[in-house]
Amino acid sequence: MGAYTSSFVVEPNRENAVCRQTDPFKANWITSHAISTELTIAEVERLWLRFQQLGCNQHGILTAETLKDPKLNEDAFTRNILKTFKSRDGSMTFESFLRGLKWCESQDVGTKARAIFKMLNNGGPINKEMFSKIAKRLYQDDTQENVKRITDIFFKQMGADVKGVLEEEQFVNGVKKLPRDTLESILNFHILPEETRDGVYKNLPEFKGENNNSISRLSMPTPLQGHRPVTMSPFDKIPSDGVLREVAEKIHRRDWDMVANRLGFFTNDVENYRKIYPGNSKEQVLEMFKDWKARDGQQARSQVLERALRDAGMVDASLLLVPQ
Repeated sequence: MGAYTSSFVVEPNRENAVCRQTDPFKANWITSHAISTELTIAEVERLWLRFQQLGCNQHGILTAETLKDPKLNEDAFTRNILKTFKSRDGSMTFESFLRGLKWCESQDVGTKARAIFKMLNNGGPINKEMFSKIAKRLYQDDTQENVKRITDIFFKQMGADVKGVLEEEQFVNGVKKLPRDTLESILNFHILPEETRDGVYKNLPEFKGENNNSISRLSMPTPLQGHRPVTMSPFDKIPSDGVLREVAEKIHRRDWDMVANRLGFFTNDVENYRKIYPGNSKEQVLEMFKDWKARDGQQARSQVLERALRDAGMVDASLLLVPQ
């Protein structure tokens, strides 16, 4: 997990670490972390509550001693997850916690599958005995016989080698072959639950404006001669190629298939974009966006794309479509 850890672990003694600039008793604790991690205030507030429940100290840090709590270490998978968030001194900053969870939310299926594989057995091959223990935790009410059956099916589907073990590539390729709905239910992690996210967005002035503008346009009488027409909200306009390029830049390293699906494209369509621009995921996404605009015409509005991004868990990218 080292390659992944380096992308989100923030050492508490680093000069630009948030915990060196502020502390939980200051008013800017939440906002400073939101700015640093590019998460929303609502997301940071929710995760701060969770972080406190884990037992952080008055400086907003989970100490090495706290992280040795038996409750946090009785499960090998949990231990490996926590290990990826730890600093070199064994502690965990709130900033690292946020960045790690944002990483979980934003990565594509392949990257998430590789990370899970490395956490299951420290990157080593997975045998049936190990997986059956995991399955037993997932299916606690099932019989041992049924757990064995699930394990056998899983290994067969993943293409285990003759020794009956799964290597990383087999595991990743097997996960990618799972049905899209199954993949989303397992790997589509959101910091805020969908109902909470919707509530937060509906209370934003920009989104209230979206609804109000729609109503006012429907009920507005025809303007009298000489009167200026009602200005269309930016949220109702077709996004420019420049904006689409910004969004593509934001999401092309993630599982953008989910956005494509929500815009009405099928798996075969996505594969075609990958064939047209092999090795260039940014152009793949941008071409998909352009085809969406060409196909849907006047219906290809910013609010449609914003919703598709939000539903796919790419909140930071969706904010590029919000009227400023």
